Amino acid sequence: MKPNSSLLRVLPSMAILVLLSFLVGCAGMEWAPKRGVAYYPKELVAADRAVAAARQAGKDKECPVEFMAAEKKKNDAYDVYLSCRTKEGIAMAIEATNMANALCPVRAAAPPPPAPSAPSVSLSANPAAILQSQCTNLAWSSTNATSASIAPGIGSVDLNGSRQICPGSTTDYMITATGAGGSQMAAATVTVNPPPPAPAPAPAPIVIPAPPAPAPAPRVIDRLTLHVNFDFDKSVIRKTDDAEVQQAVAFLKKYPGYQISIEGHTDSIGTDKYNQALSERRAAAVKAYLLKQGVVDSQRITSVGYGESRPIADNKTKQGRFENRRVEILILSE
Repeated sequence: MKPNSSLLRVLPSMAILVLLSFLVGCAGMEWAPKRGVAYYPKELVAADRAVAAARQAGKDKECPVEFMAAEKKKNDAYDVYLSCRTKEGIAMAIEATNMANALCPVRAAAPPPPAPSAPSVSLSANPAAILQSQCTNLAWSSTNATSASIAPGIGSVDLNGSRQICPGSTTDYMITATGAGGSQMAAATVTVNPPPPAPAPAPAPIVIPAPPAPAPAPRVIDRLTLHVNFDFDKSVIRKTDDAEVQQAVAFLKKYPGYQISIEGHTDSIGTDKYNQALSERRAAAVKAYLLKQGVVDSQRITSVGYGESRPIADNKTKQGRFENRRVEILILSE
C-alpha cells in the first residue's frame, strides 16, 4: 500500500506540538525521580536538599525533635502535591525548607557575671576630743564587706558596731573593710587633751589643823580594754584569746615602773555575790598570765573585781552579755 502523503505531512507538525507541550509543562520543574514521578516543582526538590543538608550537618542529633518536624513537613508536602493539590504542596515545601535551614540556631553566650562591688566603710568617734583618763565611743559601718578590723589595739570587729575606748594620748584609729571587691579604709582621730589647770587656791583661813587626809587614789594615766571574753560562768582564758592577751603584754612594756590594776567584770546573770567572786577570779587569771610573761613584777600589779556593776553593753542581749564578760588594764600614776 502506498503511504498517504497528507498524513506524512501532518506527523512532523504533531511531533513538534507534543514536544512544545512537554517543554511548557516542565517549566519550573526539576528532574528528581521519586515515587514513580520523574519531574517535581523546584520547591519540593529544594525542601529535599535542605533536609538532607541538615542531616549531613548533624542537626538530626543536635536538635532531633525540630529536625523530625522539618522532615515530616517535607514528606507531607510530597503527599499533598501527589494528591493534585499543587499550590498547597509547594507552600508546605517552602515551609519545610525554612524549618530545615533554621534548625539548631547558635545561642548567644551568656553575659559574664558582674564584677563584685567594692566595699565601703566609715568610722567616727563621739566625742572626738576628750580629756586624759576619759573615754569615748568608736562607731563604724560597712557594706559589701566580709571582714573588718580596727587598729591600733582593737583587731577584728563586726561589720557594723561600736566600742568604748579610753586612749591615753591622741590616737589615729583606722578601720579596714575587706570583701570580694577589694579593701577600703576609713580613719577617725581621738584627740586627748591634758586636764585643765587647777584654779588658784584661795587664802587659807585660820583653822584648827584637821587630821591628815588619806592619800588620794592613784590617777589613771592610760587604759586598755582587753576583750578576753570569757565563756559564761568561766574564768579561764581561751586559746582563741591568746592574741588579744598579747596586746596587753605589748601595752605594759610601754610603762615600765608604773603600777598596774587589773579589773574584772561579768554580765548580769547570777547573784551579785556570785558575780563579784567570778569577776575577781577572771581578773586574777589575767594577772597570772601577765606575771608568767615576765612583763611586770608582782609588787606593781593588783587585781580587783567589780562583778556586774559596770556594764558596757546591754545585758538583755546575748551579744551584750558577751561584751560585759571582760577584763580592763589600767596604768596608774603611782
